[in-house]
Amino acid sequence: MKINRKYSYIFRMTLFAVQIILFASCYRQEILLDRLPANTPAGSEVYITGNFNNWDPGDQRFRMERGNNGVYSITLPRGAGKLEYKFTRGDWTTVEKNECGYDTPNRSLRYGEYETVLNTVYCWGDTEPMNCIQKTLVINELPENTPDTPVIYLASTFNGWNPGDFKYIMQKNSRGQYYITLDKQAECMEYKFTLGNWESVETEPSGNDIANRRLCFDEPDTAYVAIKAWRSTRIKTLRKVTLVISSLPEETMSGDPIYAAGSFNNWDPGNKWHAFKTDDSGRRYLTLASEDETITFKITRGNWRSVETTLSGKDIADRSFIMGHADTLFLKVDRWKDR
Repeated sequence: MKINRKYSYIFRMTLFAVQIILFASCYRQEILLDRLPANTPAGSEVYITGNFNNWDPGDQRFRMERGNNGVYSITLPRGAGKLEYKFTRGDWTTVEKNECGYDTPNRSLRYGEYETVLNTVYCWGDTEPMNCIQKTLVINELPENTPDTPVIYLASTFNGWNPGDFKYIMQKNSRGQYYITLDKQAECMEYKFTLGNWESVETEPSGNDIANRRLCFDEPDTAYVAIKAWRSTRIKTLRKVTLVISSLPEETMSGDPIYAAGSFNNWDPGNKWHAFKTDDSGRRYLTLASEDETITFKITRGNWRSVETTLSGKDIADRSFIMGHADTLFLKVDRWKDR
């Protein structure tokens, strides 16, 4: 088949022009990292990972170079559109965290918006926070019909809007004010106060709902608030039980974290608020508080792959306990699913 040379030439030139335009519309992006946490292990290599390398946390192509001035740098391949990224020291256990050790959103920018972007890492996933930013909320006014010894809860974006979360109970100071001190988990938090359930949430004096309150951590370190009215003054009754693990499988390592996952935490297998502590004798224990008459749960090492099983490796039924029947419950874990 013969091809008209004139049109073939036009096609080649058009294709060449398109390639030139596409190449010119792509940008090279320089990323700088000027400060690391003081407790970063000596000699650590630092990597950048993101939507440009399928989020591989230890991709050698994206290991940052440390200059004589201590600044880490890397120039990313040409690209266009939105760039998302994070810093690691080679794997996801060492990914960057915020000042208090909590997960941070992906960093983002648009290629070409700035030739160079400067960043700071405040904490790593495997190191202790050194400069945690905290904020104290103080209630300086309560409604007249507040119970004499109220248990006031903070429900917020920090705890999944749980209206009766015993980890977010307000404390009482010497002046009779209720307060709570919060670690920075995000730049800002939305919240409301309750007496333990949504029936008793704070309202306007008229009884109408109020908008979510908002607290940001770049503001002064203490915030004072006034509660005008409660929807109801029904007080939540909390019951507590201490779980004690008297026996663990031989395969359990001394440093293994142990968790309780159940009806009290939406069956989260690695909820840090429900991690067992270790007493002086080496036994693991955890104190639970719940308004529910009965709780159900299982023991894990942080995920469902490592949940407890029978000696033969089969799944066990959910453990069940009627709150108030005893203040201590002794448990035996026979085997882990993954060991």
